[in-house]
Amino acid sequence: MDGMTALDWEGFLGPVLNLQTAEIVTSLLTALALGFVVSIVYRFSVPGRVLSPALQSSLILLAMVAAMVMMVIGNNLARAFSLVGALAIIRFRTRLRSPWDITFIFLSLAAGIGCGVFAYRVAVLGTILTGLAVLALQVIPLGGGRSDRIRHLRCDVASFEGIDGRMEGIFDRFLKRKWLMESRSLRFGESLSFRYRIELRKVEDVAPLMRELGAVEGVERVVLDLGEDGAPEE
Repeated sequence: MDGMTALDWEGFLGPVLNLQTAEIVTSLLTALALGFVVSIVYRFSVPGRVLSPALQSSLILLAMVAAMVMMVIGNNLARAFSLVGALAIIRFRTRLRSPWDITFIFLSLAAGIGCGVFAYRVAVLGTILTGLAVLALQVIPLGGGRSDRIRHLRCDVASFEGIDGRMEGIFDRFLKRKWLMESRSLRFGESLSFRYRIELRKVEDVAPLMRELGAVEGVERVVLDLGEDGAPEE
C-alpha cells in the first residue's frame, strides 16, 4: 500500500468518491427501514420464545452495514478481495440458536446488499414477499406442528418394571405426538435415560407435564427444553 500513487488511490476509491451524498443517505435509510421490517417479522415468527435484544438490533444494523460495504466495493474486484481479507481475520464466536435465526440474518444481509447496489425494487419487494412467506408458514406450518409446542424432553428413570406404563399414561394426556430420539443406560444399568422430541397438546401444558412426571415413583430427573433453539428447563 505504501507504494501506491495518488492515481492508484483515485482508481481504487474513485467510484466511492463519486457517489453523491443523497445516494448514500437514501441507500442507508432504505436499508434501515428494511432492517426494521426484517426484525419485526422475525419477532412475530417465533412465538413463545424470549428473544435476544442483541439479535433483533443486529438484524437492523446488518442491513445498513451490508449496504455500506456494497457501496464501498462497487464494481472493483481489488476492493472486494481487500474487504474479504479484512473480514477473514475477525472470529465470530456467537452461536445462533436455530437455522431460523440464520435465515433472518441472510435476509437482512440480502436487503442491505440490494440497497448498497441501488437495486431498491429488488430489496423492497424481496423483503416484503419473504416476510409474507414467513407469515404464511406460521399459518400453515410445513413441519406438521406449531413451533411453540415442539419441545425436547429427557427423562431419567430407575430401571424397574411398570414405570413405562405410568409415563405413557401421562404422555397420552399432555402430548399430541412424541418421537424417541435416544435411549441409554446410566450408572451401569441402574438407571435409564430417554430423550424424546414431543409436541404438546397445549402450550400451557408444560408445567403440569413436568409436575406429573416428577411425581411418578422411579422418575429421577425430568428436563424439558424449548425444542431446537431453547435452553433446558428442569
